[in-house]
Amino acid sequence: MKTRIISLIILVLIGTTAFSQFRISKVSSNMNTGPEGVVYGLPRTVIQLDISMQKIDKIPGPLADYATEYLGVSDYINKLSSTYKLLNVNVITFPEIDPDNSFYLQFAEQRGKDDPENAFHLSDIGTLISFNAKSEFEYQPKLISNINQTYQVYNDGNAFDYNAGYNRKKVIDTIIRKINIDTVSIDRFTYRTNWANLTEKDKANEAALKIQSIREQRFNLLTGFQEVNYGGSIIYMDNELKKMENDYLQLFLGKELSSVEHYTVFVIAKEGEEKRKVLTTENGDNIEIVFTKHGNTSLLPEKPVQKENHLFYRVPENTTVEIDYNGKTFKTVSFPICQFGKLLMAPLNNTQLYFDPNTGNLLRIVKK
Repeated sequence: MKTRIISLIILVLIGTTAFSQFRISKVSSNMNTGPEGVVYGLPRTVIQLDISMQKIDKIPGPLADYATEYLGVSDYINKLSSTYKLLNVNVITFPEIDPDNSFYLQFAEQRGKDDPENAFHLSDIGTLISFNAKSEFEYQPKLISNINQTYQVYNDGNAFDYNAGYNRKKVIDTIIRKINIDTVSIDRFTYRTNWANLTEKDKANEAALKIQSIREQRFNLLTGFQEVNYGGSIIYMDNELKKMENDYLQLFLGKELSSVEHYTVFVIAKEGEEKRKVLTTENGDNIEIVFTKHGNTSLLPEKPVQKENHLFYRVPENTTVEIDYNGKTFKTVSFPICQFGKLLMAPLNNTQLYFDPNTGNLLRIVKK
């Protein structure tokens, strides 16, 4: 009886030794990862946000202080300011190695001549693609993206062309000299001409008169005061007069300049994170990213039991990603986020395993 028990123990030990070919442990800085094993990592999801924002700069005109006096208007730009408008957010995801989930898979120290060969196929970033696959597993990486848009915005510069003009005026002083001869009084007039710089009020007066003159010219043109042979010439001249009038009006009313600014932000969501501020503009506008889990991994265990002859993989969590602009939803997309998922273990004995290198999930298992 004792002999049978000893034989049974030896048989169990031999069987355990025969199948205990792989040991797995998490990579750390003090670990010796020698050539008798392989290091692989589980991917994490990186979210790339390509943000396009329209910036509108409001620039007061150099004669804004005289807008009410000479034009009789109160609705004009009186101070420099900027406003923003979110045009588009292009969302792209791509994988990278998760430094917190890199593993060292150690092979058996001794291998018999009849033991089967084992093959690991890794991606170019070090994630698992397959184990003991009969043929090369072809997997096309997928990127979650939206159509990128191009915006063309006219920008005529922040200068006021008609403010740069001739800045001199003629000042004539009259000198009266009285000459008294007996009972006769004679006034002798002497004129002295000087040149002086135009004041801002002088410029405002000239600009207002120019606006009035341009409008009179447009009226005469449109009412046929001066006959024009070719109809296309009337359209051209009227458009040019309108542009000139607008340029003079901008000296009082100010102008708005529009431009498009592009930003690229990379977001690596942390486990348990619900939202994050990704961009704040100069005037305080905020862009946030909000994560809502679907719960497809909620029933899986929080931490798998570590076993020999098994390796770690991860089931990603399907997530709705919301882009908010100043507290309002701008765009919503859904895709799996690896680091929100759960770790599981896959057996290595007599199996063929196929993985998604972008998420780390097990796609297919073949049991021999």
